Amino acid sequence: MDTNHDILHDFNLSQCNTLRLPSSAQQCISITDEMQIEFAVKYAKQHCLSINVIGGGSNVVLAEKLPGLTLLIRNPGIHYQGSEVTVSAGVVWHELVLDTIAHNLSGLENLSLIPGFAGAAPIQNIGAYGQELSNVVHSVRAYDSDHLRWVTLDRPSCRFEYRNSVFRGSSRYIISSVTLSLNSSFHPIVDYPGITDELTKRKIVSPGALDVSDAVCSLRRAKLPDPDKYPNVGSFFKNPVISRDQYVRLREETMDLTGWEQPDGSVKVSAAGIIDRLGLKGERLRGAQVSTQHSLVIINQGSATYSDIEGLAKKVQDLVFRKFLIHLDIEPVILPFS
Repeated sequence: MDTNHDILHDFNLSQCNTLRLPSSAQQCISITDEMQIEFAVKYAKQHCLSINVIGGGSNVVLAEKLPGLTLLIRNPGIHYQGSEVTVSAGVVWHELVLDTIAHNLSGLENLSLIPGFAGAAPIQNIGAYGQELSNVVHSVRAYDSDHLRWVTLDRPSCRFEYRNSVFRGSSRYIISSVTLSLNSSFHPIVDYPGITDELTKRKIVSPGALDVSDAVCSLRRAKLPDPDKYPNVGSFFKNPVISRDQYVRLREETMDLTGWEQPDGSVKVSAAGIIDRLGLKGERLRGAQVSTQHSLVIINQGSATYSDIEGLAKKVQDLVFRKFLIHLDIEPVILPFS
């Protein structure tokens, strides 16, 4: 492989992130197959470069300068073996969802229209409307940049948690593909009120996977700002998990707060509800704004920089902590890693 043709210098990343933040990579390579992953990691090691990985750029906040070598994951391919599907990291996630439905498989329909590529899905353990990716992951194939070898991590080895995994927060594992165990018979998850209401509105009594997917797409389009019009990364904050005592106290003293009981007795609460309570919808800092459509989303008004997004997020976090003693964790990945 001729590095003069494959490694790009001072590469503009503004169109490689859905926040459309101005950013450039010191060095950059587009990855279309596994051999390039192996080459890129060894090249970075030889030249003492840090590694950044970007897929669809829908869950990253990019600094203005990314040092080291940035890998743009673009490898294609979806392969079926019975009810198992192996998807390459560079496949658009929603295209995968529709393709599995077309193959009469279910399990991903509640995750419809989540932006980004398939390789990013395990990193934050994507989830929506009662489903999480960890429920269907069989294994993840990745290049271990610490030990310079290919590895296959089974579901327990991925250490999935709420919006978290072993892959998050480092570039040790460069994901090449994900194998999912799906269902050949349909078991709908429609107990979320929004889905039930949408299906009822469409007069669908016995929904199929495509019906649920369409309903989810409709809900997402109605609730969330379109990233093509209002550049964003979707939910910017995770729903915090607090003690049951704190939850009860908040409900009694300050607000009617939506919560979901957890197996250990704690309660996951609505970050959107907390932010709404503080009247922060529409809050701005230079080019960054808390969306007026959904308070979990921070949008780029057209001129936002990394420091604008970072500053607005910190303002929201500080206000929430001062008022409710709740810390809001940021959901997207901040690059470069601190």
